[in-house]
Amino acid sequence: MHHENFNKNKVRLISFLSFLLGFLDAFLIYILSAYFSLAIGSDNVGVFYFIAYSGILFFLFYLQPFIRAIGKARSLYFWLGIIILSGVILTRLPVSWFSVGIVLIFIMAKQLIWVVLDVMLEGFSKDQVSGRIRGLYLTIMNAGLLLAPFLSTLTLERFHYGGVFFVLTIGYMLVFIIALIGFRNDNAVFQGKIKLRQTFAKMRQRKNLLHIYHISFAMDFFYAMMIVYTPLYLRSLDFAWSEIGVIFTIMLLPFVLLQYPLGVLADKRLGEKELLIASIVVTMIATFALWFLGKQTLFVWGAALFLTRVGIAGIEVLRDSYFYKQIDGDNMDIIAFFRTTTPVANIIGALLSVILLIFFPLKSVFLLAALALSLSLFSAFALEDTQSEREVSA
Repeated sequence: MHHENFNKNKVRLISFLSFLLGFLDAFLIYILSAYFSLAIGSDNVGVFYFIAYSGILFFLFYLQPFIRAIGKARSLYFWLGIIILSGVILTRLPVSWFSVGIVLIFIMAKQLIWVVLDVMLEGFSKDQVSGRIRGLYLTIMNAGLLLAPFLSTLTLERFHYGGVFFVLTIGYMLVFIIALIGFRNDNAVFQGKIKLRQTFAKMRQRKNLLHIYHISFAMDFFYAMMIVYTPLYLRSLDFAWSEIGVIFTIMLLPFVLLQYPLGVLADKRLGEKELLIASIVVTMIATFALWFLGKQTLFVWGAALFLTRVGIAGIEVLRDSYFYKQIDGDNMDIIAFFRTTTPVANIIGALLSVILLIFFPLKSVFLLAALALSLSLFSAFALEDTQSEREVSA
């Protein structure tokens, strides 16, 4: 039996926070690799992502006892406080090795905020409408994400990185205030102790969780390659930051247009499996095709990257919908473990890309991302499909 306490108001509040956090996330992530590149004078920046996501992976293994000790809401406040403090420091620092260290702390806190929100959202959700809840949550989040790359590249051109981190600091302060008011009575503290080996045992016993973990890993590996190296590749093709901002705005449209309808379709008619397979195939083919583009117009690149996100938007919402139908809000350990796909994918991606770029050109990362997606098809076909509302009532 699952024990979610369905609360529409809390779901709406978390979705609104995801809108703000999505904007803030995208305000940084697409110009972050250029920050690291500026610090070291090279495009081979994978080592920084390796360090950051190794730290995230470490903290994820201890997140469940941390939340159990101080509660969900205080965990959210803690990581927001870390990111605000880091942001204040970064507004005053020039790009340097020391500032890179603060940025790595910033990245870790940012990622852990999303995991805590995941735990909170699952506690206020219910399985029967998981696709719709997750689809709406991701759509609202990505609506915030949509304009951020254009605005961040504009801010970067005019005010450099100090201006970028000033905007981020103000934004995270706003999120902190809203969260402090909205979750003041929701700081449940959990008494049960779950050890890491018990979590591994749960995952091994439930093959569908392992399969969806592999699919999630492939998706996060795609993000690790594309978010880091696409801006650098476009800069190598002589696109200005303002042009890259426009390209990324076009690229992100599928997240707003497709995720909620796909969540509804999975809940009501098809389940997740068939839609996941189709989404993986679309992303794989579109990503592979990027190898052949080279120097093209802004709109050609915008359209090509748009196609990669048509598929990845589907993978993201269907992965979440499928996973959260398997567990409930009490499974904090499984949720935290599931979210290790992001740091694990970034760690492996960083190592492989560092080696790859020694021998091959920058655009070879597109082939690496397409290969990872192709391997996830085996897990997609192996999934036991969930029953849609139409199938249950038939």
